[in-house]
Amino acid sequence: MSVIQIILSGRVLLAALVYAAASVSSIWIFDRVGRALDEEVLIWAWEHVGMPLLRAALMLVFILLAYPALFGLVEAPALGELLARDPLRVNHLLNLLFIITLLFPLIPVLGEWDELVLPVQGIAASMLLFSWLAEATGAGAVHFWPGWESVAIMAGLAMVTHWLAMGLAATAGEELDRSLNVENAGELLARALVLFLQYPVIVVFCHGLGRQLQ
Repeated sequence: MSVIQIILSGRVLLAALVYAAASVSSIWIFDRVGRALDEEVLIWAWEHVGMPLLRAALMLVFILLAYPALFGLVEAPALGELLARDPLRVNHLLNLLFIITLLFPLIPVLGEWDELVLPVQGIAASMLLFSWLAEATGAGAVHFWPGWESVAIMAGLAMVTHWLAMGLAATAGEELDRSLNVENAGELLARALVLFLQYPVIVVFCHGLGRQLQ
C-alpha cells in the first residue's frame, strides 16, 4: 500500500478516531483529578507521572489497533501472536512511551519542540513492534532509517499539524469549558487533536519500514 492508502485505510482511521475520542473523553478526568489534588507532591506526581502514563497508554492503543495496516501490510502475523512470544512485550511498549514522555523535554534544542513528542512516541513504539514483526516473519536484518526525504516530510507535517491543532483547540476550548464545566479544556483538547492530525507522520515512517517486508 502507498502512504495515502495507509492513511485512508479503515483500520488506521479507526485507530486514530478511537485515540482522539478517548483523549477527548479524558478531559473531564484530567480536570477533576487536578482539582481534587491539593498537595504539591501529589500535583507534581499527577502532572509528571499520572497524566504522561495515561497518554502513553492511549498512544499504545493507537499503534496496536492500527497494526498491521500501519506498515502497509494486508497479511501479517496476528498481533496476539507477536505479543504472546514474551508476556512483557506490552510492558516494554508502555515503558518506552512513558520514558520518552519524561525525557524528551530534556533533549537540547529538540526538547523545546512540544509538537515532536507524540510523533516520536509513535515512531519509537512502531520501531519496537516492527522489530518483533520482522523476527516473526524471518525477515532477517532490517533497518529503521526512512531516508532524509521522509524525515523532512515528517518534520514538516509535525509542525504544521501541531499549529493547526493548537488553533482548533483554542477556538473550541472556551465552549468546552462551559459545556463540560471544566478548566483549560482547550489545552487538553489540543493533545487529542495533535495525534489525529499527526498520525500521517507516523504512517510515513512506518511505510518505509513495511516496504522491507513486502
